[in-house]
Amino acid sequence: MGLPNAVAVANGKGGVGKTSLTANVAGTAALSGWRVLAVDLDAQGNLGNDLGYNDDGRSDRGRGLLQAVVAGTAPTVLRDVRPGLDVIAGGEATEELEAVLTTRQQRDGTAVAAVAEALARVGEYQLVLIDCPPSSGVLLDAALTAARFLVIPTRADSGSLDGLAKVARRFAQVRGAGNPTIELLGVVLFDFGKNDRAVVRRVRDRLGEDLAGAAPVFDTFIRNSRMAPGDMRELGVLAYEYETAATQAPRWFQDPTARRFSRSATGLAEDYQALTGEILAAFAARRAAELEVIGQ
Repeated sequence: MGLPNAVAVANGKGGVGKTSLTANVAGTAALSGWRVLAVDLDAQGNLGNDLGYNDDGRSDRGRGLLQAVVAGTAPTVLRDVRPGLDVIAGGEATEELEAVLTTRQQRDGTAVAAVAEALARVGEYQLVLIDCPPSSGVLLDAALTAARFLVIPTRADSGSLDGLAKVARRFAQVRGAGNPTIELLGVVLFDFGKNDRAVVRRVRDRLGEDLAGAAPVFDTFIRNSRMAPGDMRELGVLAYEYETAATQAPRWFQDPTARRFSRSATGLAEDYQALTGEILAAFAARRAAELEVIGQ
């Protein structure tokens, strides 16, 4: 059974916005007063790039979570990456964690629950966001076993939609076995243009097919921006922080040497703020309904 406040962010393909979504929803929720834990289960450790802690010596590159699973202890938590936001880092050691879980799973079909057990030891958070690896292997199963809800980001290309279909299959399998309580919270359309309404409709239709008609798609989609996502990852800042930097930067005629920022900075920050509001509202509504049933 998944942790009641945990949301897995997953797609079977890389480069569809999983990590950007995890980082920005986590940071925006924390800015709104939620106590948030972000968990990086990707060996690339890009969550640390988006949140800016990979280059300052704070990341353990996944060793803390590996040790927690092996020894049955609480994982190392990186405190206050942003006010209200803690992180369990990923990185190279996450590959070893995958190997450990794969070996255990061959002997014991419930071994993927070890990640959920480790996360249960870190204390109380209002929201736990799990950044999943771009695969359909044991770490994805571990994340889906740990989570109460699933959010799937996707782009419009066929590779991203195929990755969504892979996650949908794993979701159904885990729900039928290790975690019957997991629910699809919704699908996020990532990197869409404001004039892509026809594409959005086609993607929604495809999602309904891949998810057997059960495809709640969030109204807010993350707009296409060529410059801002790369800038944000390079600087280790979130969309709302990038917007602040952009509005405070001198104009080109004031300082020709100053850094240039994307013109979509404000719009992108607004997208993430609106999307976070939708995700938190859906999350809170499901949790309230669940608690009401338990109280009856």
